[in-house]
Amino acid sequence: MKIMATLIISLVLVSCWPNRNRPDINYNQKVLGLRPLYGADSLYKKLTFHSTAMPLTKVGKIFVYGNMIFQNDVGKGIHLIDNRVPAVAHRIAFIELPGNTEMAVSGHFIYANNFNDLVVIDISNITAFVEVRRLKNMFAAYNSQQPYPWQAPSTPGFYECPRMNNDSVVIGWVADSVYQYCYQP
Repeated sequence: MKIMATLIISLVLVSCWPNRNRPDINYNQKVLGLRPLYGADSLYKKLTFHSTAMPLTKVGKIFVYGNMIFQNDVGKGIHLIDNRVPAVAHRIAFIELPGNTEMAVSGHFIYANNFNDLVVIDISNITAFVEVRRLKNMFAAYNSQQPYPWQAPSTPGFYECPRMNNDSVVIGWVADSVYQYCYQP
């Protein structure tokens, strides 16, 4: 019984400690932060194949498919890496898929997100990828406290919480006066 009482008291005390990961917040006050820029859904929700290598910016998941490696570049797309000779593996092409954060490979298909759409890409012909299916708004569940990675700026500070739009997506950020609702540590 004493152990249970000690545990409850400890839990109550710990829950009262301030959150040290965020500064004090005044939700009615504006501060210098970032405001999202929106772009037309039809322009940014598309797959583009580049037959040349692109620089890697933010490393994500890696999948092996035969002699190929697919490496996710978070927010940008998927790199194709020639792995026929593992000691000299090198990037050879890039699938541009804006807003891409996750991917999986199964059989001859890549399953990846393009912002909040699920895209299925046929990879059976490594020189001619084909988008075989797009399931719109499969990842539309939105929580403003934990936005999708492509909906939060990469720099720390306050930002205007992005809104979910059916016809546009967040394509960038500009400095502006914003309310203190969303914060990137």
